[in-house]
Amino acid sequence: MIELRRLLQTYLATIHPRVYFESAPDDALYPYLVVDFAPSFSDGEGLETVPVEIDGWDAPVDGNTTVLEQLMKSVNGNGNIKSPTGLDKRTLTDGQIYATFYLDGKATVTDPDPRIKRRQYRYQAKVFEI
Repeated sequence: MIELRRLLQTYLATIHPRVYFESAPDDALYPYLVVDFAPSFSDGEGLETVPVEIDGWDAPVDGNTTVLEQLMKSVNGNGNIKSPTGLDKRTLTDGQIYATFYLDGKATVTDPDPRIKRRQYRYQAKVFEI
């Protein structure tokens, strides 16, 4: 899982400079991304399916979510399997693992603090160990 985390955080940092794992520090500047993994399952033959959640957070002064929506659109990309512009259908590798990401869902998350705007994209990562 460490290798997948490194791959994903390195890739997301090319899209946005503030990417955190599991939670952001209290003094994090908005907007930012938080990556987390749900429990994974293996087929026993080298393929592991890892649910990945990427949350976009923002606190716009005027409540406008355009910046957040554009950030999440950049994260996801066009979904073109031949030339993906974002994470959807992209394969990342570090020479030890290959991970291909497939968009599984999008959600607006209501935060208890009405100033905070959140979006969550869920992916299924198919991970092969070399």
